[in-house]
Amino acid sequence: MFSDPVEIRGPGAWIFVSGQVGLDAEGRLPEDFATQTHLCFEHVRRSLARAGATFADVVQIRTYLTAFEADYETFSAIRSETFGASLPASAAVEVTKLALGASIEIEAIAFLPADGAAA
Repeated sequence: MFSDPVEIRGPGAWIFVSGQVGLDAEGRLPEDFATQTHLCFEHVRRSLARAGATFADVVQIRTYLTAFEADYETFSAIRSETFGASLPASAAVEVTKLALGASIEIEAIAFLPADGAAA
């Protein structure tokens, strides 16, 4: 499923979340793709929270997958679960290898309007 374009107007703050991989609380990488994906989104959520933002403020995500055909459907379902009906602009790319042997990496861009209104 493709996402609608997102338009931002007016003053505010841009938040760029670096690529996150699915390490668990002990710093280990679970073998299960779905678990890695949930953990990636949790790390993105925490990064956004530190900047005062939520998933509702995300305007774009970029996802890197090492096994696109095998894992995209699972990723897409978890992305939909995470964002609900308000999907951000999104790109998913297959890569040969990711840091720490991860199967997925997710980065995000969010926008916080200066007046507190929704983007």
